[in-house]
Amino acid sequence: MTGARRARRGWFRKNTVALATLAVAIPFTGWWTTHSDYKSWYDAEPRKPVVVSAGGTAYNGATWYGASVDQDPQPVDAGNSLDDKLPPNTTRVRVYFRLQVDKLSALDGLAGCTMHLRAPDGRIWDETVVADDYQDRPTGCTGGSDDKPESWRGAAAQYYLKPVAGKPFETVAIFVVPTSVAGSVQPMITWATKLPQYLAFPR
Repeated sequence: MTGARRARRGWFRKNTVALATLAVAIPFTGWWTTHSDYKSWYDAEPRKPVVVSAGGTAYNGATWYGASVDQDPQPVDAGNSLDDKLPPNTTRVRVYFRLQVDKLSALDGLAGCTMHLRAPDGRIWDETVVADDYQDRPTGCTGGSDDKPESWRGAAAQYYLKPVAGKPFETVAIFVVPTSVAGSVQPMITWATKLPQYLAFPR
């Protein structure tokens, strides 16, 4: 009698190790991708405040002082103001930020800042880009001059000068926020390179 032929191993049995590896690798890859995305989002969230005191707080190469907030401000030049309409139930807010650098080279490190308003519930609003009629100071964290004639700025022209080392200067930011939170929002400044830290200015 001829001996019986050995049965060939099935595909699943031959690839048991590979299948087991996939069973582990696929969930791990999904977890790792989700974890990486969450970490990127989490690290980019402003959640570590550096609170600015009235007497001044040193941060990122400058000394920062308390910010002042104008709710529903008047335009700086009423005769030149555009008759723009705000969305319903919103309010314009103007914030003055005051800072000082001991060396002008420190201004390079202040570039790229983003100014915001933060509500107690965590909502954040960015600066309004077009609001010339309400800006009587340079915008941004580095101050600066203005290319318009001095006569165009009128009394505000004195603020459009290059910052001087050791002398405080002011910048301005304009926001539009819901009227319901206009009285409680707090100014804040972020830098992409400093997140999750941010400068917080109590009102």
